[in-house]
Amino acid sequence: MGLIDIDQTGDSPTGSPSFSADLVFVHGLRESGVKAWTDAKTGALWIRDIFPQSKYNVRRLVYEYDAERLMAPGGVAADSIYDEAVGLINHLNADRELLGAEARPIIFVCHEFGGLLVKRALAYSHSRNDVKIDHLRFIFRSTYAILFMSTPHEGFKKEALMRLYGDSHLGPSQFSLSLLERSGTLQEITDQFAPIRKNFHVSNFWEQQKTAHGNASFYVVERDSAAPLWDDVVRGGINATHSDMIKFGNQNAPGYRLVLATLSKHIRAAPDAISRRWEQDLEILRRSREHEADNLLRPDNTFSSTSRSRSPSQDPLIMPPPSPTPTTSTETLVNQDSGSEGPSTPFMNVHYLVRQRSDYFVGRQRQMTSLQEKFGVVKPRRSLRKPKVFVIFGLPGSGKTQFCLRYLEQSCHRYWGVFWIDCTTDATAEASYAMLGQLSGKGIAAGAGQLWLSQTLDPWLLVLDNANDPDMELGKYIPTSGNGHVIVTTRNPAAQIHNTVGAVRFQGMDPEEAVTLLLQLAYPDKEVQYRSRNRKDAETIASELGYLALALKQAAFTIRRKFLPLERYLKSLCGCRKELLSRPMIKSAEDANIAATWELPFTGIAGQTTVESRDAVEILHVFAFLHFASIPINLFVLCFNGLKESNHLKIRPLALLESSSMQGVEDRILTAARVLYDNSIISLSESALDADGKPSSKRAPRHYFTLHPAIHQWARERLGKEDSQTWLECTATILEHSISAHMETSGRGFRRLILPHIDSCLLQLEATYGAGRLPRTPQQAAYLEKFALVYAEAGRWKDARPLQLSIVEFRRKRLGRAHDATIAAQRSLANTDWNLFHIKKCLEVQYDIWLTQKLFRPSFADYFCWPIWKPTYLSHMQTLDDLTRCLWLAGMRDLSRQAGERCVEVLTQRLGSDDPLTVSAMFNLGRTYLHLGNRGEEALRLLRHALARRTHFFGPNHPDTLMSLNELGVALYAGRQDLEEAEELVRRAWETRKRVLGEEHAYTLWSANDLSKVLVELKRFEEARVLLEETAVMVGRTLGDDHVGMIMTKGNLSRVCVRCGDWKRAKELLTDLDGVVPAEHPDRLHLEWGWAYVKLYHDDDLDGAREHCEKVLKTVTETKVLAADNPRVLDTAEMLLRIYHGEERTEDIERLKRTFPSIGVGEVRSSVDFLPLERLIRRKTQERTATH
Repeated sequence: MGLIDIDQTGDSPTGSPSFSADLVFVHGLRESGVKAWTDAKTGALWIRDIFPQSKYNVRRLVYEYDAERLMAPGGVAADSIYDEAVGLINHLNADRELLGAEARPIIFVCHEFGGLLVKRALAYSHSRNDVKIDHLRFIFRSTYAILFMSTPHEGFKKEALMRLYGDSHLGPSQFSLSLLERSGTLQEITDQFAPIRKNFHVSNFWEQQKTAHGNASFYVVERDSAAPLWDDVVRGGINATHSDMIKFGNQNAPGYRLVLATLSKHIRAAPDAISRRWEQDLEILRRSREHEADNLLRPDNTFSSTSRSRSPSQDPLIMPPPSPTPTTSTETLVNQDSGSEGPSTPFMNVHYLVRQRSDYFVGRQRQMTSLQEKFGVVKPRRSLRKPKVFVIFGLPGSGKTQFCLRYLEQSCHRYWGVFWIDCTTDATAEASYAMLGQLSGKGIAAGAGQLWLSQTLDPWLLVLDNANDPDMELGKYIPTSGNGHVIVTTRNPAAQIHNTVGAVRFQGMDPEEAVTLLLQLAYPDKEVQYRSRNRKDAETIASELGYLALALKQAAFTIRRKFLPLERYLKSLCGCRKELLSRPMIKSAEDANIAATWELPFTGIAGQTTVESRDAVEILHVFAFLHFASIPINLFVLCFNGLKESNHLKIRPLALLESSSMQGVEDRILTAARVLYDNSIISLSESALDADGKPSSKRAPRHYFTLHPAIHQWARERLGKEDSQTWLECTATILEHSISAHMETSGRGFRRLILPHIDSCLLQLEATYGAGRLPRTPQQAAYLEKFALVYAEAGRWKDARPLQLSIVEFRRKRLGRAHDATIAAQRSLANTDWNLFHIKKCLEVQYDIWLTQKLFRPSFADYFCWPIWKPTYLSHMQTLDDLTRCLWLAGMRDLSRQAGERCVEVLTQRLGSDDPLTVSAMFNLGRTYLHLGNRGEEALRLLRHALARRTHFFGPNHPDTLMSLNELGVALYAGRQDLEEAEELVRRAWETRKRVLGEEHAYTLWSANDLSKVLVELKRFEEARVLLEETAVMVGRTLGDDHVGMIMTKGNLSRVCVRCGDWKRAKELLTDLDGVVPAEHPDRLHLEWGWAYVKLYHDDDLDGAREHCEKVLKTVTETKVLAADNPRVLDTAEMLLRIYHGEERTEDIERLKRTFPSIGVGEVRSSVDFLPLERLIRRKTQERTATH
């Protein structure tokens, strides 16, 4: 193997012909040496017999390599392309050096794989810059043109590879599979060749006739792969098959003249061009070396021996960080640690929120050490810094997650907290951060966990795992500040952009480490490990598995469990892989290797007839459609009764149907899971943490099942279309029945735990049926309804609403608008709209329910009531209660009062005052009375009763109890009866909501706003301001700047800023609110009052203040949107009265007092701090006199 000299030049420069160029021909994988270029019919070797040598005077060389060795199953690994490339450069360079022809131009003609080999060889030659080996750079420097003949730049189609190389019972080798389209091996070659491609004249030719093979015909290399759309590249087709396109029997053979014309043009132009390139390249190298010498000789050079010996450019695996960019602020965020801070010191690890452990790990010590050096010093800080981010990217199953787990286990003592975020999807990332937020006490909002880390000065380590989706906005999950280190694991190379200290590519393991891992896991006995025969077979297996850690681990467990000889396992593996390649799910060598190593033991389990084996197969089908991490065993236990009644399902796990008790279900599931665990298909763990990351209660699930993401994908994709749909429906139904219909408070932790599993199941449902095309059946509507309830409970109302809307539409069409299930779905939708503050939509839904129930009543007897248009049956009263609440929020307070009074009257008569439905109606009516302002005593009575009853029924921490507690405090504040008690009640509601719902939940932020009002009334203005400034930030992050909650917060903050004398900030806030507060909403009146106050007491604009006051009072008089004795209305009337007095407008004073009899009597209301108005009136009068 090596170079074949067609011209028989010899190896001495003396007397050798002076050639104008070297033509180097590199064959493909199916034919070697000169045979690849020889026409079978005529026996003509065209490069010798037809090519016009006398005209062009070129040296013709054929490079031959051992294609059979590369293609043989159990042969060399995919990375042997590098070895072959090095061999090509060494052979060609030595041959030219012996002839003294180092600077002679080179033109490559490459067929199929030969083109990939040449691309890799030229990239290698280009990288040889060191003075000791720069002679290897001569090949790159001398290459002028490349003719790629059906080279699979983008890879082979799987079908073509199987037909060509799948005849053997062992199927295609690992090397063959590495040439599949989209493979990591081809991408690496492309990445290395792309920067130097512009140095060459490139021509891409493709085959135009299909190759016959057996009963099929196909293109070996598709046109898109042979001729990608590169710039400045010649492209053309040759009317021949893949093999014949480089065999020309005569001058009229298809493609010959095209190839000859291309060569002719390059041969003529090459000498001058290559001569100039040699001069330019030598100059580039000279300047580069001078620059390196200058750096080494500088007196301020501080490079240590460590940094010189391990620079990123010398390590092909360690990627340097991007060039630093200037930051906008350096006062609070620091990019780098000071070099004088000293070594890291051990730290008390308080939080270790990682649900996995590294179950195997060998090697990668160099990368481990490098990561520690990149992160550097770990210690508490006095100021916030930008986190250091390190990215690990590479093939699935290459050990990225295991590497991180081992690093965490070795380094956790250096950090105050260690946290793990599952970034498989946006939903799982937000759910993981929600767990952090719950742990911190800041709630389950998406940004709560990040905020906690961003404000923490103690050192923390964060892993963003499985961030593979190229469309994911990964940057939003990296905290902006804090004192942290972040590791990202991903299959997506583009994620490197997020690193700040470095990145590393994980491919296969080091071959020696891979063999060691395989033998250690397969044979605990060291004597067996070191047997030469075993080691040789292990080397072959490791090579065939691409040195992937995950596949090696599974192979070892299968060998160990079944006592298989290594040689026999290799045959089983290759046979299984060959069968799997026919399945659509297998798209790459990595897919095939990983799937084959799990398919072998799973096939063994499925072939057994025992109960536990059958159960194991069935629960794996369920796992396939859940999220791959932390599947709680309670999921199966809690659905036990409901699933038995789900007769619509085509299939149900027998472990649930045949068990007679919940304990029996748990025992069966655990037994089945251990079968999968013993075959290393899943991991089984017990957790002492609940869904919030806190010590679990006795009711919380302690057993969890986890699959590797690649195994999870295999388990799902191995199912056929019909089986996949059947088990998906079963999984959705299991989730449905694990969720209690009553949504008890005690189950909130479990429901938070299954949120990622609901997300995963919904994702698969949308992929199966199409987004927006569910539900199709009543059963689908049932489980989607449960999913929406869990979303709503978690505050994910935006996720719940589309599901609820689709359920309403389906049930209206299928069941009719008056059906109880339709009404229930509409109620849930309206409740979600209420929480989203979609007031108009909420009113529309509530009105539709009210009207439907008015027209369509449950029984004939329900029409016999008086008046007949006011039904009194309970379901209608519940709707009227919901309408009371919605009208209150919409600012339609008088209509809310009418609906509430009717509801309370009927429910009290029919159910009594202590029934939960009556209590709810009393609460909503009391809140309406409170905001009307003229029924204060009745509001207090109703709210106190609601609080007492709800505390009795639901306990002190239930959301409804907290709502009553908060509103009672607001009622006391509004009546100025007992401000100390008001503060105590509202603060208690706020603190409890922070603990139960989270610091950034919408209801918690609502309580913060109400507490600020009480603090203002107590004249603790600065305390209120700090609270509202913090609340505004959280509202913007969790609800958005255009949410009504932000309007409320800005309105309260503007009033506080007025009291604090910050007029500029107050005017900014009022200006922001001007464009968003509707004219018909009560909050508009508060806004007008704020402007009046600012105009009067800061701007000295008497006319402007009067205009705003009169606008408020006119609106109240005409629309009754607020009662005449509302505190804010009276405050406004008092302000206007004083303005009228100062201007001596007697008639206006009398008219105003007739409208508002209570003003102008006694002390000025405490809610307004009036300034000396008389001085302002006198100044205005003097200004007008001077003008006239």
